[in-house]
Amino acid sequence: MSAEEAAARFEVPPGFEVNVFASEPDVQNPIAMTWDARGRLWIAENYTYADRAQRFDLTLHDRVLILEDTDGDGRADQRSVFSDQVQMLTGIEVGHGGVWLMCPPRLLFVPDEDLDDVPDGPAQIVLDGFEVAQENYHNFANGLKWGPDGWLYGRCGGSCPGSVGIPGTPDGQRVALEGGIWRFHPRTSSFEVLAHGTTNPWGHDWDEFGEAFFINTVNGHLWHLIPGAHCDRPVTLDPNPYVYELLDMHADHWHFDRGTRWQDSRDGVANAYGGGHAHCGMMIYLGGNWPSEYHGQLLTWNIHGRRANQEHLKREGSGYVGQHGKDLLLSADPFFRGMDLNYGPDGAVHVIDWSDTGECHEHTGVHRTSGRVFRVTHPEASVEPRQNFDLRSWPSVRLVELILHANEWYPRQARLILAERSGPSGQGDAASDLSRAVHALRDLVRGSDAVPAYRALVTLHAMEAADEPFSRELLAHPNEHLRVWAIRVLTDNWPIDGILGPRDLPEELSHRIETECSRLLPEFCKMARHEESGLVRLALASTLQRMPPKYRAALAGTLMRRAEDAEDHNMPLLVWYGLIPLAESDPFDLAELAIRSRWPKTRRLIARRLAEQIDEAPRAVDELVSHAAQTSDQDQRFQLLQGIADGLRGWSRAPRPTNWHAVEAAAAANGDEPTQALVRDLSVLFGNGRALEEVRQIVLNKNAEFSIRRSALETLVEHGGEEITEICLGLLDNSSLNRVAAKGLAKSREPRVAEALIENYRRFRAPYRPAVVEILSSRPAFAAILLDAIVAEKIPVTDLTAFDVRQIRSLDEPELQQRVSEIWGEVRESPEAKRNRILSLKRQLTPAAIAAGNPSRGRTLFDQSCAKCHKLFGQGATIGPDLTGGNRDNLDYLLENIVDPSAVVNKDFYMTIVETTDGRVLNGLVTSSNDKTLTLQTQTELVTIPQESVEATRVTTLSPMPDGLLDNLSEQQIRDLVAYLRQPAQVPLQN
Repeated sequence: MSAEEAAARFEVPPGFEVNVFASEPDVQNPIAMTWDARGRLWIAENYTYADRAQRFDLTLHDRVLILEDTDGDGRADQRSVFSDQVQMLTGIEVGHGGVWLMCPPRLLFVPDEDLDDVPDGPAQIVLDGFEVAQENYHNFANGLKWGPDGWLYGRCGGSCPGSVGIPGTPDGQRVALEGGIWRFHPRTSSFEVLAHGTTNPWGHDWDEFGEAFFINTVNGHLWHLIPGAHCDRPVTLDPNPYVYELLDMHADHWHFDRGTRWQDSRDGVANAYGGGHAHCGMMIYLGGNWPSEYHGQLLTWNIHGRRANQEHLKREGSGYVGQHGKDLLLSADPFFRGMDLNYGPDGAVHVIDWSDTGECHEHTGVHRTSGRVFRVTHPEASVEPRQNFDLRSWPSVRLVELILHANEWYPRQARLILAERSGPSGQGDAASDLSRAVHALRDLVRGSDAVPAYRALVTLHAMEAADEPFSRELLAHPNEHLRVWAIRVLTDNWPIDGILGPRDLPEELSHRIETECSRLLPEFCKMARHEESGLVRLALASTLQRMPPKYRAALAGTLMRRAEDAEDHNMPLLVWYGLIPLAESDPFDLAELAIRSRWPKTRRLIARRLAEQIDEAPRAVDELVSHAAQTSDQDQRFQLLQGIADGLRGWSRAPRPTNWHAVEAAAAANGDEPTQALVRDLSVLFGNGRALEEVRQIVLNKNAEFSIRRSALETLVEHGGEEITEICLGLLDNSSLNRVAAKGLAKSREPRVAEALIENYRRFRAPYRPAVVEILSSRPAFAAILLDAIVAEKIPVTDLTAFDVRQIRSLDEPELQQRVSEIWGEVRESPEAKRNRILSLKRQLTPAAIAAGNPSRGRTLFDQSCAKCHKLFGQGATIGPDLTGGNRDNLDYLLENIVDPSAVVNKDFYMTIVETTDGRVLNGLVTSSNDKTLTLQTQTELVTIPQESVEATRVTTLSPMPDGLLDNLSEQQIRDLVAYLRQPAQVPLQN
C-alpha cells in the first residue's frame, strides 16, 4: 500500500486529517524521533536490526536524518543526513551542543557545537554497559527524551541486563540495569536507574505537571514512573531477593482477553479489547492543536491492533490509574508498525511507521526500503501559522515568555535551551539576560496559575537556579504538584538506591547528603503527618531511597501511621523498598517499625525479612514474637506470624524465639484457626524441625512464590536425598530455579543428568552457563556427553574455556584428552613446546604489530577470560594476583606468564585437584580448609565441600590459570589483548 493510500485509509475521529509528512525512499526503518529548536524533525533510521537468526547485520550502518517543512504545507521538503556512521541505533535526542544516540551497548554523543548539522568530530562514548543479550536481542536499551528535570531519560528491557558507567568505570562502581527507566545528567555525567523491571518498555512521556508514565510492550502495558519502584517483570526475576512483591501496572484493563494466552492476541483476535498485547511508543498529548478532550490523554501504538490505544489518566490514591478510552488512528495498511508519535511546534502529531510485516521478533523477513512519517491534525483548531524560526537565537528573557505557551512543545524547548545556557561559561550581556530570565521564572513560580508555576520551577531546576531556601518555600504551596516537585528538587542530587540497595558514594558526597538530609528530615516528617495529598506522600516515600539508611526509619514510620494508605496500590511496597537496607543495619529498629505500622502488607514483609536472618539477628524476631503474644489485635498478630512463616518457608529447622511459648498460649486462648495453624507449623519448625517432605511440597508447588520455592530448593539440595535428582531434573526448564537445580544435580553420576543439562542449556541465563559447563566437565561420562553436544552444535565450542579443557584433562582419560584436543585444540604442555610458542609469538608481536592492536577490543577479551581471576585497573576478580602493578610493559614477561603460567607460581596460588566420594574431579584454588569443610574457588563459584565427601586432594605446582589461553585467538585478537595489557591506564570499551 502506498504511503498516500495508507494515510487516506486511517480511521480517525471526525474532523481529523492524516497526511504524509515523508516516506520511502526519503525515510526508511524509522525507529525513533525528536525535534530541534528550529522545529525540524530528526529521525533515527535503523538498518542493522535483522531477523532472529542474524540478530544484527553489522555490514550495514544506521542513519540520522533531518526533515524540514520550510513552506508550512505539512510535508517535508528538505532532507539532510547528519550521520550514517553508527550501528544498532535505537534512540535520538538533540541538545547541549550535539546529538545523543542510543546505540547499545553505548550511549553516544556526536558534537555539533556550531549547529551546522555536520558533526564536529567522531561520536564520543558517554556511557557503556547497555548490554544486548544473546537470547533476547529485541529488549535492549532504547528511547531518549529530555525530562522536565533536565536529565536525559532512556529505557531498557529486563532481558538485557547491563552494568552501566562512563567508559573506564570499575565494575564495583557501575550501576546495575535490570530493565526499567534510567536517566543521565549531561553536565555531571551522573547515571541512575529510576524504576526497575517490566518486560520491555518502549515509550515514555510526562503529563502537564511532570508526572512520568511509560509503556511496556507486553505483560502489562502502563506504568506511572515512580522513582525507586520495582515493577512487575513476568519473564525475569528481580535481582533483589528481598523486594518480595512487585508493583503491578497502573491500568485497570488489558488490551486482550486475559482468559487466553497473551501470545494468541494477534491477527485481530483482540480488536474488541484494544488490539492485542504488544505496545510501542507513547505520547501524552499537550500540543494545543487537537480538541480539548484530547488534552492530557495518553496514546500508545498497539502493534497487532494497528491502532493507537487511548488511556485516560485518572488520579487514584497516591498515584494514577489508566482507563481505556476510545482507540484512535486505526490503520488499514498491513505493513503499518507504529514506532512512536510526538506533537511538534504546530501541535500536529507526527507518527513514525517502521513499515514492515514482522514484529520485534522479525520472522517474516527484513524490509529495509520502507518507512513513513504521517502527520495527524485537526484543521478546525486555531493554530499559529507556520513560520521559520530558531529558538536558540532568542534572548533568554524572551524564552521565558514561552513558558505560558498553550503548546507544551515550546516550554520544553525553552527549558532545554535555558539549561544549556546556565553553564559556567555565561558572561557579559548573556549573563545579565540569563539573570533577568531567572527572576522572571521565579515570579511565575510565585504566581497563581499552577501550570506555568510548575513549568517555571522545573526550568529553574534544570538551570540549577532553584536553591534550597526558594524550594523549601514551595513545600507549603497550595497545589499538590508544586509540593511534589519541591520535594524532588530538594533531593534530586541525592543518588537513588541501585536495584540491590544503597550505592557506595564518595565520602564528600555522602557527607553533603547527610548534612542536607538532617536539615530537611523534620520538615519531611511533618509533611508525612499532615499532608492531605496522596501524591505528595508518594513523593516522600520515593525519597526514602535517596536518604542515608539511618534517616529512613523516622520518615517511613511517620508515613506508615497513615491508615488511609494501608491498601494503596503503591505506598506499602514503595516504603518497603526503602526500608530493605535496615534489615542489616538496624534490624531492631525495623522490628519496631513493623509493630507500629498501620499497613498490613509492609508489616508482613518486614517480619518476613527479619525472619530470614533469625540466625544473625534473633533479637529482632524476639521483638516481633513478644508483640504478637501481647497484642489484642488478632489481625496484627496474624500478619506478623504470616511474615515470619513466609521468611522461614523452605527451612527445615530454625532457632526458637525467646517468647515463643507466649505466642502458643495466646493463640490457643483466643486465636482463630488460620492463626493457630500458623503457630502449629512454626512450632514444629522451632522444635524438632519440619519434615523434608513438607519442604519438597513447597518446591513442587507451582503457585508458590519463586523466592520461597528457591529457598526450599536450596534446603533440599543441601540435605540431598534419594529424590533430589528427580526433583531437580524437573526444574531445569525453569529459568528462575534451574541454577539451584543444577547444583543439586552436580553430585549425580547418571548420564541422563548430563543429557538433561545439555537439553536445557539455553534455558539457563548466560551468566550461569559456565557453571553448567563446569558440572559437565567434572566427570568422565559427563565430559564425553559434553563433547558430543559441542560436535552436534548444541553447545558452542566457544563456551568451552581453557579452564574447562584443563578440567577435562585432569580426569586422566586418554580418549577424552584426544577428543578435547581435536575439538578445542592442542595445549602445549612440554617445556620445549611452550618455549617454541613464546618465540613464535615474539616474532609475531613486533612493535608495529602491537601498535596495530586495538586496546579497546583487547579489554573486551580480557573481561571475557582473564577478569574471572585477575584484577586490572580496579576491575576483575581477586582469585589470582592483581595485574595492575605487574611488569606488563615487558613483552617477555607477558608471554612467559600467559603461555607458561605455571613456570613460576607463588605457593599461595598453587592449584589443587580435589576428588570427591561421588566421583567428581574439581580444579581450583583452596581458599580455606578445616576439620569440617574444604572451600575451593573454581572457575565459576566458591564451592564448600564437607571433608567427609573429599576422597583425595592433590596440591600441584601449577597455576590455576590454564595453559593455552591464546591458542584459540586469532593473530589480530592476540595483538589486541597484548596492546591492552601493556596500557598504562584503563581504556574505553570497544566502540
